[in-house]
Amino acid sequence: MYNLLIVDDEPRIVNGLYEQFLDWKQEELSVFRAYSAAEALRIAASYKMDIVLTDIQMPGMNGIELQRKVLELWPRCKVLFLSGYSHFDYVQSAMREGGMDYILKVEGDEQVLAAVGKAIVRLQEERMSEQFIHKARQQLQASRPLMQKEYLTSLLLGELSSKWLEQSRFDELEIPLSTDEDALLVYGRLDRWPNYVLPTEKSLLMYAVQNIASEYLSPLRVISFMVKPSYTVWLIQPAPLAGRELAASDWEQCLAFVRGTMSDIQEACKTMLKLPVSFALSGMPCTWRSAAVQFMRLEQLFQQGFGHDQEMLLSDARLREPADPDMTVHGMTKQDIALRLRTVKQLETYLLGGQQEEFLEQYDAIAETARLIQDYASFYPFLVEIENNLASMMLSYMNQWGFWDAVSSLVDTNPLLARRGVFESWGDAEAYYRGLAVVLFTLKTDGQIDRTQKILTTVNQYIEQHLARDLSLEALADHVYLHPNYLSRLYKQIAGTRISDHIKEKRLQKAKELLANPRLKIQEVATSVGFESAHYFTKVFKKELHMTPQEFRERQQDEKI
Repeated sequence: MYNLLIVDDEPRIVNGLYEQFLDWKQEELSVFRAYSAAEALRIAASYKMDIVLTDIQMPGMNGIELQRKVLELWPRCKVLFLSGYSHFDYVQSAMREGGMDYILKVEGDEQVLAAVGKAIVRLQEERMSEQFIHKARQQLQASRPLMQKEYLTSLLLGELSSKWLEQSRFDELEIPLSTDEDALLVYGRLDRWPNYVLPTEKSLLMYAVQNIASEYLSPLRVISFMVKPSYTVWLIQPAPLAGRELAASDWEQCLAFVRGTMSDIQEACKTMLKLPVSFALSGMPCTWRSAAVQFMRLEQLFQQGFGHDQEMLLSDARLREPADPDMTVHGMTKQDIALRLRTVKQLETYLLGGQQEEFLEQYDAIAETARLIQDYASFYPFLVEIENNLASMMLSYMNQWGFWDAVSSLVDTNPLLARRGVFESWGDAEAYYRGLAVVLFTLKTDGQIDRTQKILTTVNQYIEQHLARDLSLEALADHVYLHPNYLSRLYKQIAGTRISDHIKEKRLQKAKELLANPRLKIQEVATSVGFESAHYFTKVFKKELHMTPQEFRERQQDEKI
């Protein structure tokens, strides 16, 4: 949808073109009109202008001066000039100032319509132009480190669905690693910030640590990113080998190189940056699907602490000792289970986003893990954590959206308020919270549909009650507190017709009722339903009903006889 402003000091020309574009089918336009440059500027200051069709010679400010001021407000606006003169100096000045076209008034409305059509095509082309694509690519390149960080952090936190773990995604984000090969994890921590380091300098110094490490590890394939303030992760693979896959010896050499290099990186950070850093290293490479468990193990090493808790070099080898059979379930350790249940936090994102399918898929995965551990006393606290998180999340959501009364009329809400122990088994709890989630999604969807329908009803009522008034898209949008463009799209999506067509239909419908009264003049009928002139009313009426208002009136009177 585009906004068009028509400017001329001759009302006859403005009104004639205004009526033409109101009924134009080529594009949906929001049409404005002004009878002076000053009035045009007031309109342009309030509404974005895509196209301005202006007389070039007007009292006070002329069209070329108006163009300069409009382009200051809306640089992408296309300005078309109308003139009764064919003097070359006018044409030259208009085009030099950035005008798109120059039309003589004697050329007729068809030339004006064609010029506006060309301006719309130009606007559409610019939206897809190389300039914008190039700019988008630059922005993408600048944001890629952040996208890499978000993607890989989600992987290490166990939040990344397996369907997103693909080489094509790595390539898209320019992650220089292979999803077909294992990876080695190194977790780094800046132990202490010196007093002289300003808060604004910390991010820069963390990048400096990353750069030093990357330089030392350059013989390998490496990517690094900060997972939280003062903490950085390195994901490492041996350099690709031409013509053959990685062998065990390649990984042995890679592990030895990384272990031997970490102390050099520590020393370089201390000497060059005056910063103490610690590293926790994987004892062996891991698959991408087990990277989250590996990361959790490295986190535990830092949490345990050793010695002075500074400039440490740690390995998770000792955490890889055979697990106590009493501390595992179906081959899963408590670390594995804690990682699986960490995804409970993702459910809130899906709930708030209205993503029911994703929510239920994640919920069922969590429920499956809970079923595996429900009969083991040592894992009982995990079940308590799950229930508490689910109750807190859904209670918060109900309060936020004002759903408490609606939910209470459909579902027993006592389990949300009572302490644990309401359910006899995890199976009962699982079914309760799953059912409650479905109710919440349904209420939100129904609420959205209801609110949308209310907007549509409000707009239609306003139109019927104000047929003689300004029913521009801007006026209707202000009435329901929406942006004009959004209201236009929403109305067409829900009603299946353009809002301008609905207004015309209602105006003609009311006009037919009024024409039944022979005491009303055609001009009075036209004014009563919002047409500014009997001429335009007759033109639209005949186009839609294939007869003039007077012919319609006579036919109605003949039928009564």
